[in-house]
Amino acid sequence: MSRLSTKKESELQPQTLNALEQVRTNGALAPVYLQFANSESALMAYLQMEQSVREGSLTEREIEAVKLRVSQHTGCDFCLSIHAGKAAKAGISKADQLRLRAGEAIGDDRVDSLIVVASTLLSASGPLPDDVLSKVRAAGISDENLVDLTMVISTIFFTNITNHVNHTSLDI
Repeated sequence: MSRLSTKKESELQPQTLNALEQVRTNGALAPVYLQFANSESALMAYLQMEQSVREGSLTEREIEAVKLRVSQHTGCDFCLSIHAGKAAKAGISKADQLRLRAGEAIGDDRVDSLIVVASTLLSASGPLPDDVLSKVRAAGISDENLVDLTMVISTIFFTNITNHVNHTSLDI
């Protein structure tokens, strides 16, 4: 059972309802969005960041790979469940999903490089080491990709830790 109250759609500001249109499934909102709506400003910021992620330089496959890795690192079972399905739709096999979750290479230079950066940023404090940056740049990761990667990490980290506070149910 969730720890955060579930807001009613009728309680939300019109601009929040409008922003939530993009995440409706068959006309319905997942309860987690109505729980995140306890802070409409935080929910709106998250939805805007997710829109920026979708419009950015990373492919859906790359985004979902990173979201799996970060969700594994934080131990968010809810997000792992959601993003396993999205990763499959983005063409990531179940075997590759398991490797990504473990921070292992899957034989795709761009994805593997993004996972190395994400894993490094999650596990060590301070600046990204120069040798890691040099290797990912050699794999074709641009400055734009790196900034977009940090946005992906930020959005999934937000949902991961908010789900930990909420103790979000896997009943989806």
